[in-house]
Amino acid sequence: MNAEKIQFGRLALRGGLVTGGAQAIRMVIQFVSVVVLARLLAPEDFGLVASVSPVVAFVGLFQNLGLQQAVIQRKEIGERELNKVFWISTLVGLICTLVVIALSPAIAIFYGDQRMTAIAIAAALPLLLGSLAALPLALMNRHLKFGQLALNDVYAAVVGLLVTAGAAYVGLGYWSLVIGPAASAAVALMAAWWATRWMPGRPAFAIDREIISFGANLTGFNLVNFFSRNLDNVLIGKFSGPIQLGYYDRAYKLLLFPLQNITQPLSRVMVPLMSRIQEDKPRFRDIYMRTNWLLAAVTMPGIAALTSAAEPTVSILFGEQWLPVAPIFAWLGVASLMQPVSSTTGWIFICQGETKTMFRWGIYSSLTTVLSFIVGLQWGAIGVAAAYAISGYVLRIPVLAWLLQRVGPVSAMDFLYVQGLFLVSALAAWICYRLLPEVLTGSSDLLALASAICLNYGLALVFALALRQPRKVLLETLSKAISAIRR
Repeated sequence: MNAEKIQFGRLALRGGLVTGGAQAIRMVIQFVSVVVLARLLAPEDFGLVASVSPVVAFVGLFQNLGLQQAVIQRKEIGERELNKVFWISTLVGLICTLVVIALSPAIAIFYGDQRMTAIAIAAALPLLLGSLAALPLALMNRHLKFGQLALNDVYAAVVGLLVTAGAAYVGLGYWSLVIGPAASAAVALMAAWWATRWMPGRPAFAIDREIISFGANLTGFNLVNFFSRNLDNVLIGKFSGPIQLGYYDRAYKLLLFPLQNITQPLSRVMVPLMSRIQEDKPRFRDIYMRTNWLLAAVTMPGIAALTSAAEPTVSILFGEQWLPVAPIFAWLGVASLMQPVSSTTGWIFICQGETKTMFRWGIYSSLTTVLSFIVGLQWGAIGVAAAYAISGYVLRIPVLAWLLQRVGPVSAMDFLYVQGLFLVSALAAWICYRLLPEVLTGSSDLLALASAICLNYGLALVFALALRQPRKVLLETLSKAISAIRR
């Protein structure tokens, strides 16, 4: 048993280090993309593509019907079932692509801009490419091929950035924001098939009912969750125009999108590993809590620092002409403080096969999110961001904690304890930042941002080391990381 635990710990550490390293590269690429493209393109260019993106992504939720996660989560799955999963995913991907193409004229009519017809058609291609790559990626994840998955992600991200920036540089405007993702999806597809060398058999579409039920509930959750997360773009684009949406899109991409680039790859490591120990509840809870202490310690102080110094951050990265983004960015920062840990609750539901409960939570979360968008819309993009932030703390986090208490093995106190510690440290750092002398916050944007970062991470470390559980996790992780690097 001890040998098994040691092996499991090494797999988790190795997978986390490899995935974390690759994701750090991807985040750098993402930030470079955000900064470079903001200087090469106009707000309207981002607004045009952002108006179409929610529709394309909404249809794309049906790409593989949750079957990719089912392949990863199941203890045993045969070659026949894998072949069926592939053909169903491919068929659904093709249908999704055709649906977007058919909807493209309606999208243009809705927004009153005929340019969106061609944008929607071009943006549909990655849907088919993604469905073709779904099973090879699931097999790599199931077999814990974290290194190859990480390399594939980096390849795709680099190609996407180069193609997008090159197209923008030569004057293709908003088309560059469509061409880049298509190139990235093509590279991801080729890399996945090359790595697995898995070959499908004859087309077959009948599949086990248990797999379909698991995937259907997960797809239902993704459906309602994505609807709520993208309705803000639709509402702002429709009622406030592409320029306001361009500001909102830049703020979102700068803050929330990088967070997704942390939690999604981390899920790639944790879901297959935790699925293997789903019946050992104490061990399941211990690994979940350790992971979230580290995740919160890394992400929450950084988010709080950027939120405190919103104007200097926007000025440094985008230029002073983008300062209207700052208040939107600040409110989204408040909203995103709780999201790194909250997003990992999906691991609990998925690894234990509780996707039905996850779907019900998704319905409630989406309804309250949509309501907040509607309430905040009368104050424009800033109002939408503010209403979303406030409703998260009042309406969603308490209910999610209660739901975790019912499902277990992670309790409501476990969930709130991790986040509460770093929320308190963020509040203390914000107060200290406001009390700093003008020479540190007003004379230089770089100095102001550096001051906010030092305050937030410094106080977060003090708070974490003052309590036994986070102190133990941080020190043990540091020791293991040093040993792994030496080896």
